Amino acid sequence: MTELDVQDSSGLSRRTVVRGAAWSLPVVSMAATAPAFSASCGSTDVSYTLDWGNTALTTYAAPSNPSGAGTKVGTATILAPAGSGGSSLTATFSSVMSGTMLRDTDNLTLSTETNVGGLGLGQGLNISHAAAIPSGYANRQDISISFSRAVTNLKFTVTDIDANQGNWIDQVAISGTRTGTPVSTVQGAGTVADPWMPTQYGNRGNNSNLGNVSITFGSVAANSPFVLTFWNQAGNGNQRIFLSDFTFTARGC
Repeated sequence: MTELDVQDSSGLSRRTVVRGAAWSLPVVSMAATAPAFSASCGSTDVSYTLDWGNTALTTYAAPSNPSGAGTKVGTATILAPAGSGGSSLTATFSSVMSGTMLRDTDNLTLSTETNVGGLGLGQGLNISHAAAIPSGYANRQDISISFSRAVTNLKFTVTDIDANQGNWIDQVAISGTRTGTPVSTVQGAGTVADPWMPTQYGNRGNNSNLGNVSITFGSVAANSPFVLTFWNQAGNGNQRIFLSDFTFTARGC
């Protein structure tokens, strides 16, 4: 693993995001539609969007205490675009903590910050740890993400991978067969052995794109989770990253 260059920088911090947006806010589908169909929907692809910032069409069940101990599971109902003839599907987020790492109170809730990662997409999903955070992979959060139907061309962005000297150095890995394209200020392959991490110290603003990694899965089988793992290399502050909206295609029913 490449050593982190020690170059302090300042700026608005994601650590100051107003917390308290309920995990009951997220998700939805608003996307380009496939041609209308009925009985043939099982053989027709439909474009879906899991939109964290749009709550109008959302049904979302999640843990009442996302910072508590044990496994926490939330399920998002993602509606098919109007006129597509497709049916809704679900995305499930299951969080498990290891070692002495603790979730922060806004873990797996929406940030009130908009334009997370400079993507122009609005809010993001908080993945966050409470101070004082322990160091090392043994102290981590694993979030298993799965879909109720097979999906293809799944795309989303992990944002705000950064570091603050003495407080945290973000480490992120995602399992499965996927590509991950980091910006120049993020290094690594996104594996446990070579995680994505910042190339230098700098507490990025929440709407900065300097901590982004673009993720693409060619396909994800139904009810077959991939795992996002988040931990701290060094420090003792609090830490967080965000997940952007998800886009993908799936059979209509």
